[in-house]
Amino acid sequence: MALLALAFSLLASGVVWNRLSARHDGELSAFFALERSEIATRIEERFRSYRKVLDGARGFIEATGVPGRVQWAEYVRRLRLDEDYAGMLGLGFAAWIPPEALGQHVLEMREGGFPYYRVWPGGEREAYSAVTMIAPFDWRNQRVLGFDMYSDPVRREAMERAARTGGGALSGRVILMQETAHDRQAGVVMYLPVYARGVSIDTEHERRRALLGWVFSPFRMNDLMQGLLGAYSEAMRLRVYDRTVSPENLLYDSHEGREPHASPELSGSQRLDVNGQDWILVADALPGFASTFDIRQIEVLATGLVGLLLVVATWSFWSTLERARKLAHLSESVRRSEARYSTLVNLAHEGVAAADADLRLTFVNPRLAEMLGRDAASLLGRRLDEFCAEDAPQTDREEVLRRMREGQGGRHEVQLTRGDGSEWTALLSSAPLSDSAGHLRGIILMVADISERKEAERRIAHLATHDTLTGLPNRRLFSDQLTLAVEQARRYRHRCALLFVDLDHFKEVNDSHGHAVGDRLLREAVGRMANSIRTSDTLARQGGDEFVVLLPEVESAEDAEVVAEKIRNALDIPFLIDGLELHISSSIGIALFPDDGADEEALSRCADEAMYRAKSEGRNRVRHYSAGAGAMIGSGGAGKTRH
Repeated sequence: MALLALAFSLLASGVVWNRLSARHDGELSAFFALERSEIATRIEERFRSYRKVLDGARGFIEATGVPGRVQWAEYVRRLRLDEDYAGMLGLGFAAWIPPEALGQHVLEMREGGFPYYRVWPGGEREAYSAVTMIAPFDWRNQRVLGFDMYSDPVRREAMERAARTGGGALSGRVILMQETAHDRQAGVVMYLPVYARGVSIDTEHERRRALLGWVFSPFRMNDLMQGLLGAYSEAMRLRVYDRTVSPENLLYDSHEGREPHASPELSGSQRLDVNGQDWILVADALPGFASTFDIRQIEVLATGLVGLLLVVATWSFWSTLERARKLAHLSESVRRSEARYSTLVNLAHEGVAAADADLRLTFVNPRLAEMLGRDAASLLGRRLDEFCAEDAPQTDREEVLRRMREGQGGRHEVQLTRGDGSEWTALLSSAPLSDSAGHLRGIILMVADISERKEAERRIAHLATHDTLTGLPNRRLFSDQLTLAVEQARRYRHRCALLFVDLDHFKEVNDSHGHAVGDRLLREAVGRMANSIRTSDTLARQGGDEFVVLLPEVESAEDAEVVAEKIRNALDIPFLIDGLELHISSSIGIALFPDDGADEEALSRCADEAMYRAKSEGRNRVRHYSAGAGAMIGSGGAGKTRH
């Protein structure tokens, strides 16, 4: 009987080992694929963030014109690239230079503070580009001033692609001009074209004619990937290739020379589309990858011990004490394993939770309790929807909860509330737990706080659509609002009005007292104009000392003239800045939809012509556009030309 029990135990152990091995291999392969996919997602999301930085820079240039080096450096400093966008070597502007303008370009750069400036490499070409601004202007980035990236075939392909499409483009593998003989790394450059203001760019030919240059950002691949991957690179060898898997196209290798895990299931590749450039991510598990997850020996040992106890029970009753000792040893081993995994969960940087099929919390780690600003014990038994922000879109919230109840895993952005009522943005990753019949038993949740990242995205979006000096909507945002107002007026058959406001004598003040006084004068003038309009009206800066006011709904021309007169009277009062009494006035043109123009372009042209008429007739007055000369509103001032 003892031999039969021993044979049965060995057979059971073998069956258990085979089943555990199959389960272990499947789980390990799935975990490896998940890790590789997560890395690919991180890379794509990071480059989408970089693209938004370039969008903001292009918006800044198109709204204000090509800035000076000091303005550019201040703009880049405000972006805080080293804090929010680790991996960017800098943010620069490369000018597009026709051959006939090359000499004048070099002369202007030398007179602007770079006496030894030149466009390099030398030689005659059909067209040139030159790096004229880059920040931060450290020792690495100083090396690229004047460099003609268009002369390099790899960089030129990306620049041409960006100029042709009007969108962002990433270059192939290059060696950056910032590199030295020490620690040379592969690099890539991202480009976004910049076009002249007020010029149509609907076709490729028009975009070519309007091209001013490119905003760009260079990246050192080793620095970029090491800051991006973090702990992912400890147990996996990661390689990134440009277009094809070949040594000459290698962009990054996390463990050069390390031999990977022998299992083919723990090796694979994935293609990425990074701003129009085809990358290949190759991942290979290193020998230590599987050791953390292998608990088969403990489980098979438990099976063997049970069989051994059966054999000993048939052999002799006196071995009861020995069996009890071994069972106690096994229990202690299991307890230590549970304690080890519990410690890992409790020390995790991300929030971890478990919930039942009704989405009631059954476990939360300390990190999640800290994120929610509540005691961990008070969270147990509460439903997940209790922590959703009340002002979050209800349809989005219900959709996320529905997917969880139906056992659909995934990643979702949700707004949650802390115990003190404050809101924060979380990235919620869920994985369902099902029984053998496929019924949902519960879910496992990973929660990451992405509030800072979302705030950085909102800050960049604001910089792209608002004037940096006054905080007003810029030309691009105002154009969208004007289009919407005209569509609403056309649909509901009411009038809307557009006011063009030009500050008289501002140039004399700016030239006489300097840009600092001029900037303060502009901000105070904006304050007076904002106080003269309704909250439903929109005030925007067109550039320089020109402003526009959108009145989305008016009864008649007299309503618009009343608002214009309030603005003119407010600006006619002297300004007191730094002890100086400064006098300006305003020339204002009015155009009504649909009376004066049937669309946004016609309305803008009519308002601009009316404003010109106000300046030509003596300034400090209001003119309403009409087929004739129009009627003067307000008192006049002296003047000859528009500033």
